[in-house]
Amino acid sequence: MLRILVSIALISTLVHTTSSSSYSPATQKSINTYKKFIKDECNSTTYPNFCYNYLSHYAWQVKTNRVTLTKVAVNITVMIAKSSFRTLTKLSQSTRLTKAESSVLADCRDNIDDTVDRLQQSAKQLARLNGTRTVEERFEWDSIKTWMSAAITDEYTCTDGIGEMKVRVSLQKKIQSSIANVAWMNSNALALVNKISY
Repeated sequence: MLRILVSIALISTLVHTTSSSSYSPATQKSINTYKKFIKDECNSTTYPNFCYNYLSHYAWQVKTNRVTLTKVAVNITVMIAKSSFRTLTKLSQSTRLTKAESSVLADCRDNIDDTVDRLQQSAKQLARLNGTRTVEERFEWDSIKTWMSAAITDEYTCTDGIGEMKVRVSLQKKIQSSIANVAWMNSNALALVNKISY
């Protein structure tokens, strides 16, 4: 989790780090307002606490802008998906794996690799949008929803496959934990996309 949070801090196109200790009372009041906005938005997602725990770090950048919030959420999901892929790669390099376990990990790595591609495509498309209600933007929002929905399918295809193979419980938990982080944030980000895509 720490590695993910460090990675998220590198979303330089959206985030400029500011120490909260330097905030004036007036500024802190504004941040509290922005955090309330984020909390309210997250309450409409599938995993509201998970959503808020990640996105509240970017209150000063998001302010009360739904499009910016959604862009941050999608970029964070990309970072988490990349972290999951690295975890699966590391697990797959173990010399103690059975044939079934190697097969499950290979399939999961392929699924999450596809997830990363779809999410990066979504983030790239989203970067050009500003929430205007044009026919062109509506088409692009629909494309983003399609890609992100497909990414969720990829994620659950991995976890569904685990139950069909003989995989050690300890390994199952590691895989499922890694995938869950991606799936939860992906679901939350998609919910935010749906809120502003008419």
